Amino acid sequence: MCSFIFMGGPEMAPQLKWGPRHGPQTPNARSGPGNPCRSSISREPGNGPPTPRRSGRPGQAVAPLDPPRWALRLGLLLTLVLGLASSASADQAADIVAEADRFRRPADSFVWKITITSQEAKKTPSVDGFEVFVKGGGRVFVRFVAPPRSVGRSLLALGRDLWIYLPDAGKPVRIPLSQRLVGQVANGDIARADYAGDYDATLTGEDALDGVACHVLDLKAKTKDVTYSAIKYWVSKEGRRPVRAEFYAGTGTLLKTGTFDNFRDVGGHLLATRLTLTDAIRKDKRSVLDYGEVSVRELPDKYFDKNYMKTLD
Repeated sequence: MCSFIFMGGPEMAPQLKWGPRHGPQTPNARSGPGNPCRSSISREPGNGPPTPRRSGRPGQAVAPLDPPRWALRLGLLLTLVLGLASSASADQAADIVAEADRFRRPADSFVWKITITSQEAKKTPSVDGFEVFVKGGGRVFVRFVAPPRSVGRSLLALGRDLWIYLPDAGKPVRIPLSQRLVGQVANGDIARADYAGDYDATLTGEDALDGVACHVLDLKAKTKDVTYSAIKYWVSKEGRRPVRAEFYAGTGTLLKTGTFDNFRDVGGHLLATRLTLTDAIRKDKRSVLDYGEVSVRELPDKYFDKNYMKTLD
């Protein structure tokens, strides 16, 4: 606390001015001299920020400290490092998915015979046969070869666009990749096997399945016209083979699970030649896709034209 002792008579005492309200007025804080007992925020000469000083009165606000330059630089550096780490992780996840895709197709241009056996509880299993023609650029033509009642039908996928030809309709009809083909198999399960092209991948952790160390990835659909909205994907750390997948609808509902196995050498290329799809609720409902004879060869462009579909009727 400050105190003043006035020496001399009344003429030396401080003079108070009276204003319109006939009361003593305090000196102007901007023009008058500062009270030596009053805390203030002074500004140094120049255009720098105010220098905070400790308040002498309880509850009085104190001017905030401006962050020093080293803190700003550190924050910028951390942001840059985290951004680079996130980008590197995304690149790694995309690479893992792309390498796993190679175990599901032997080349850029080939023909593959696929047999699908579907079973439900105690019912007699149904068997469907397909001949799948694949060419670069996302072009896939699928012929139905069994049972006899299905012969003449075909599928044509051009990228994410899919058509089915039914002899009774007489013309190709647009259908979604997500539509059921047979059993637990969707159209896109045989007409488009491009997880790297259709999904954004995030590496979420690691797991072990039957003693196999795996990367675990979340795949999110890039567009709404792919086969599944999301996939949880297990890929072996050694060799990056596909091991297991969970397939989800847009609502987040688990539709089915898939296991990849029976890896064998096909023309010098190791492939997963069996995919088992099991219903998420009814475990007794499942379909097994067996990838049989494969022929790696160049295919004519005419196979991948909607007009060609009619010629097989």
